[in-house]
Amino acid sequence: MKYQNENIFSALAKYNAAKDENYLTEAFVFIINSLLRRDCSVGCEILTKICVENNEFTFDVDEDIAVTTQETTEQGRPDIKVATPDKLIYVEVKHDSPYYPGQVSRYRKALQSSNATIKHVVLLTRFAVDFTQLKIKPYKHVQWFEVYNWLESARIRDPINVYLVESFNSFLEEKQMSIQKVGWEYINGVPAMMNLLNMIEVAIQNAGLQLYQSYPRAVALESRGFYIETNKVWCGIYYNDPLNVVFYLYEKTKYDKKRLKEPTYRMSEDRWSISLWLPLEEYHFFSLNKDEQLELITKFVKTANTEAKQMKIPDK
Repeated sequence: MKYQNENIFSALAKYNAAKDENYLTEAFVFIINSLLRRDCSVGCEILTKICVENNEFTFDVDEDIAVTTQETTEQGRPDIKVATPDKLIYVEVKHDSPYYPGQVSRYRKALQSSNATIKHVVLLTRFAVDFTQLKIKPYKHVQWFEVYNWLESARIRDPINVYLVESFNSFLEEKQMSIQKVGWEYINGVPAMMNLLNMIEVAIQNAGLQLYQSYPRAVALESRGFYIETNKVWCGIYYNDPLNVVFYLYEKTKYDKKRLKEPTYRMSEDRWSISLWLPLEEYHFFSLNKDEQLELITKFVKTANTEAKQMKIPDK
């Protein structure tokens, strides 16, 4: 849940009712088609890297290439269809769901009715797959971090595609589907993050608030923080946006922003929640001494809680 520098794919994902896997597929196909339209050589290069094993064939700018999603066949619905006059590639996309060899066998069977010269099934997953004990394997297996790297290194000229690819890669980073270099910042970064979390916990107590007894410390894949008094109010940080401390109200329907004339801190909302934000850099947080830092966070937590109560719709 980022407030600043949020990319278009992350923003749209909040309002998309489709499963993560379907949304990811649609977003990726949108990127590929945009590249084919505006940077055709780059689009062909990315498709070749995804669909071709050992340089057996290529996708060329002179070809009529169609990339679509959810192609219906008698054997099921492959996630992505890549078609040219002489090629037909089905790409099965996985986010967190496991790989089922039966899908590959069904899609191979579906390909038999095609007149294309080149017909293959490609698997695109987040995690590695061990094929050593499997009799049925895809023609090629690609992982999302490879797609991220190919897009990042692509020489894209069109400014719209530059923006879209950067946004999509940022989305992959948020979904933890890319691999980044671990730098020397790690040595001080992790202890500093833990110091900030400890400071947030103390600030909650200094603000006169109680941690939720059943589950006070909330540790998730994308965030870490503390439930305050109930499991519907949370304060902490998101790993992909560590420069903001967030006060998060889960049950949006129980609040009315109009009851608050003007929030002291930045406010954002999505379909389900409302959140208040403390941007650390804007308050010169890192130049303050530890007592001043604690005072700043305490004031934020106390004010955010007070304003949350002001927005709260009275029980009938």
